[in-house]
Formats: sequence, structure tokens, C-alpha cells
Amino acid sequence: MLHLGSIGGTSIDVDFNFIFLVLFFVVMNYNASQGMHYALLWIPILFLSVLIHELAHAGAIALFGFGSSQIILTGMGGVTINRRRARPWQDLIISVAGPLSSFGLWFLCIWLYAKVPVVRSDRMLVALVPLLGAANWWWGIFNLIPVPPLDGGHATRDFFRMFLSERKSFVIAIWIAMIVGGAVVAWSAIGRQFFVALFIGFLVYRAYGQWRYFQDHGVPGD
Repeated sequence: MLHLGSIGGTSIDVDFNFIFLVLFFVVMNYNASQGMHYALLWIPILFLSVLIHELAHAGAIALFGFGSSQIILTGMGGVTINRRRARPWQDLIISVAGPLSSFGLWFLCIWLYAKVPVVRSDRMLVALVPLLGAANWWWGIFNLIPVPPLDGGHATRDFFRMFLSERKSFVIAIWIAMIVGGAVVAWSAIGRQFFVALFIGFLVYRAYGQWRYFQDHGVPGD
């Protein structure tokens, strides 16, 4: 684990498997006609995108008065750790804060490209800013898929927790996860997006495991 420092009391650490995630994206996006420098743009894109996303979660947590958090950049993106006892509506807002920040960064990239001349003239920025924007658009959409531990999965369960019991909320949320997740896997496989299909398929399998655990032991924790 590599400790990068802290922002407002929230520590920021990088798990070494995050480096493998970055290398995977660099290799997958290498194109001989564009050169290695284009593929290497994924290093700052992934770092900034995941970090800002997790900082949004940490910021929402702090605004509700639950103190500082720990952010870890991992091979599955990132996680914000905070031991809190929040109300369901607070957890819902904390969950969606991450995707909203991704959409905000996407909008900022569009604005910069349209309004700041240097972004359209500098060779690096011409390549970086649109790619950063597109990545965050899809990162925001991806995280809203209602399959835990994605933000959409947590938000779905938190939404039902606002007016239903923990048991009923879990049952509804986990079935939404398995059905919608399965549909995403099928759609991704048809579109030859095999990485997305495998990743979401793994999360659906985990959701099924939670359902089996629920049948034997009751509502599992996060």
C-alpha cells in the first residue's frame, strides 16, 4: 500500500493492484498508429477520475458530520472507508455523490474544450481532455448500474431502506441487482464488450452469493 497523503483529514492510499489496473488499460488502449504516448494518457485519466470520484464520497460524508475517511485506489476502482451510522437518505446521497462528480468532470471537460483555446491547441490537451471527459461519462454511467458494490447497488438498497425494513430492502435490491446485472452482461457480450461482461458477471455472481447467504443467515452487511 502506497500512502499519498491526505486532504482535509481524509487519507489517500494506492493499493498496488491499482497499478495493474492502470497497466491493463494502457495495454488495451495501445494502438500502433497512435503511438504509446496516447495509451499512456490513461495513467492520469484513471488516477484523476477515480480519485475525484472517491473524494466526492468523502466530501459528502464530511458534510453530514461523519468525519474524515480513508480513500483507497484499488484494482476495482476505489473505495471510501468511513465507519458511520447514517440515515438511509444520507447514505443514498453519499452513494450518488461519486457518479455525480464523474458527470461534473465530464461537463467540465466539455466546457474547457469549448471555452479555453489552449485546450484545442496544445497537442497533449487536445488528446487528454476529450478522453478524460468521455471516460468520466462512462464511469458515471457504469457506477449507476444497480449491482453492489457499485454505487448504484448501494443507492438502490438505501432508497428502499427509507420506507421499508432492512429485510425487504435487501430482497428487492438484490433481485434488481441480479436481473439488471444479468441484462447488462448479455448486452455487453452481444456488443463484444467482454471485459465489462466479465466484470459485471462477477458482481452478479457475488450478488447471488449474498442472496444464498440471506436465505441461510439473514440480511448480510455491506
